[in-house]
Amino acid sequence: MVCVHFLTPPEGAVLGFSLQGHAGCGEAGQDIVCAAVSALTQGTLNGLLNVLKAPVDYHIDEKDGILTASLGEVPEGKRAGAQLLLQTLVSALQMIEADYARFVRVIFKERR
Repeated sequence: MVCVHFLTPPEGAVLGFSLQGHAGCGEAGQDIVCAAVSALTQGTLNGLLNVLKAPVDYHIDEKDGILTASLGEVPEGKRAGAQLLLQTLVSALQMIEADYARFVRVIFKERR
């Protein structure tokens, strides 16, 4: 199962995400759920880093199926864009979770 954790402060913005695991919905290279989650999370990371040019600390471990991304101090002019990307990721993963609950879990962790 792939577990995706979103880090949120009490006011509701998304500060980062981490995912771990493999969906196990099919054989390696044929797992549509794992491919979808990977494409969405890596696409979001790419958007944050290369399109928005937001400060992001990240780590990728393909072997163990780990990706973590945490926003740094985002300048005021880039905050709305960063939230748009991250909230879109949340929505897309929740849609996958609704159809493939045995393989994907979306979890929110509040940061105080």
